[in-house]
Amino acid sequence: MCGFLLKHMYGTQAAADGWQQEYAGFMIELGFQQGAASPCVFVHHERNIMTSVRGDDFTSCGAKRQLDWFEDSLEGRYELKRGGRLGPGKGDAREISILNRILRWTETGLEYEADPRQCERLLEGLQLDDSCNGAATPGIKPLPAQIDLEQPLLPDKQSEFRGLAARSNYVSADRVDIQYASKECCRFMSAPGVLAESALKRLGCYVLKHQRMVYCFPWQTATHIDVHSDTDWAGCPRTRKSTSGGAIMIGSHCLRTYSSTQSTVSLSSGEAEYYGLVKGAAAGLGHQAIMSDYGVDLPVRLWTDSSAALGISKRSGLG
Repeated sequence: MCGFLLKHMYGTQAAADGWQQEYAGFMIELGFQQGAASPCVFVHHERNIMTSVRGDDFTSCGAKRQLDWFEDSLEGRYELKRGGRLGPGKGDAREISILNRILRWTETGLEYEADPRQCERLLEGLQLDDSCNGAATPGIKPLPAQIDLEQPLLPDKQSEFRGLAARSNYVSADRVDIQYASKECCRFMSAPGVLAESALKRLGCYVLKHQRMVYCFPWQTATHIDVHSDTDWAGCPRTRKSTSGGAIMIGSHCLRTYSSTQSTVSLSSGEAEYYGLVKGAAAGLGHQAIMSDYGVDLPVRLWTDSSAALGISKRSGLG
């Protein structure tokens, strides 16, 4: 006999699409406006509630009465598990966990800390404890002689390396200090060698010495989105490829950082800086669009220390 499934099976792609259509339609029924740049952003202009959704986790910002209304509305339709509420009120929490990240409310502003359990698991996988020596920097570049003598890892160690490199990449999303070193380790996940393993252990020794990193977001008034762009020209000794790095700031708040290897080999530092500038411009415009979904309209300023990249970017006409 055959049956027609009336509900989505958990874990399938159709289930994820169906769930997004379900909650998005319900949010619109409640009076929310869905974001144009990010469909996971919702703003209720009348009640002044801003909500972002990741899977089935809803993170909202608003006044107490309006958040009570929103939670009651969700509970009337779904099985709801209420999390903590961060704020200055008498019954509000001063520290909560959102997606395993720690968020604190202080008199001077907010504090944000990465998931501490991921660092602990990374150290456990690398078999590093308090008896080991920490490192002052997360990585060093290998010498050409070391690259020539590099040997591939044994097959049983390659899978372990990939798992630990992926974990470091997850941690680096919230830790700007290890982004470049983690990116370099992940570049060799397909065919890891002894140098890649040593680089990952060096990264672990740095994390052992600096297990916590806290972002501070003081109360402020900002007028621009500032994107700081820089490039490490031909920094990879193997491929001679460059690395584009940048930070997106709103006032004194660092909201996003990135470090990525450029896809092409640049023939000059000016060319590499220009590629990094283009990436920074794209990242800034994307962040501007997301901020616009929240109802915050700010112009973008792009910063670089390369006069060659500035000259190329300001050219007009057929050139």
